[in-house]
Amino acid sequence: MRPRIIVDVMGADRPPGELAAGALRAAERLPITLLLAGLRRELPPLPPEVEVLEPTEGRSSIEVGIAALAAGQAEAFLSPGSTGAVVRAAVLGLGRLPGLLRPGLCASLPSLSGEALLIDAGATADPKPAYLLQYADLGVAYAREVLGIPSPAVGLLNIGEEPGKGDRVARAAHDLLAARKDFVGNVEPHEILTERPVDVVVTGGFSGNLLLKALEGGAEAVLAATRSALRGSLRARLGALLARPALREVARRLRYEEHNAAPLLGVRGLVLVAHGRSDARAMEGALRRTHRACQAKVLPKLAASLAP
Repeated sequence: MRPRIIVDVMGADRPPGELAAGALRAAERLPITLLLAGLRRELPPLPPEVEVLEPTEGRSSIEVGIAALAAGQAEAFLSPGSTGAVVRAAVLGLGRLPGLLRPGLCASLPSLSGEALLIDAGATADPKPAYLLQYADLGVAYAREVLGIPSPAVGLLNIGEEPGKGDRVARAAHDLLAARKDFVGNVEPHEILTERPVDVVVTGGFSGNLLLKALEGGAEAVLAATRSALRGSLRARLGALLARPALREVARRLRYEEHNAAPLLGVRGLVLVAHGRSDARAMEGALRRTHRACQAKVLPKLAASLAP
């Protein structure tokens, strides 16, 4: 079945036409049916099979797209717009999965062992310990069903490995998570990318969003510094020529475009949030991830993970 995917092209840093171009390019390469939420006058010429969902006075493109998802017009909704606006529209328009306390945004991080999931990356700034326990359930289900990791390991983001580290929420969350067989303990930020093989890292939305943005900035700084160094001496330029394939692979793995589109786990629909700085290439990557989640039919698995 070709999943129908609604892509919001309004409200991001880049113009709607550029975002639509990336979505259209992805639709040419993926077995999907594309719907665009945006003003038709701001979009490029579209193939006849691409439907446009236009926002109306008092209803944003996010709200129009979520309403269409709730009505069964599509299998997924993708937006590079405001995370807060997407979370509010999704909770109000779709509702939460049975038993869920708060939804969590599940971002993907590159690591030496492949990929790690960070939840929550910005949906709920002031969590309670019980939220983090449910984030572990949701993250493990997503890692298993979408990423194909048979036995995901869970870690708690903290400032040290000892159980007594962290603030009140982190200490209480550790006590709850310690009963899980898949829990490996506290993990420090640097360990997520390098030393310890952790598949799902749970934290509150405030600390998770800070970590995500710090890692994005660090990756960009490393790539910029590497490019600058390799343009220096003749020896450096010759070395860069020989190492070009390897350097391109490193850059590909570190760039946020390869890890774009974070699912909002816990609502009654497949909703993903792309980076607000997304360009056409980033939107194309986000649609690849959205299609992958559609193929996994992950919603029933997420609901089952919360069952008492």
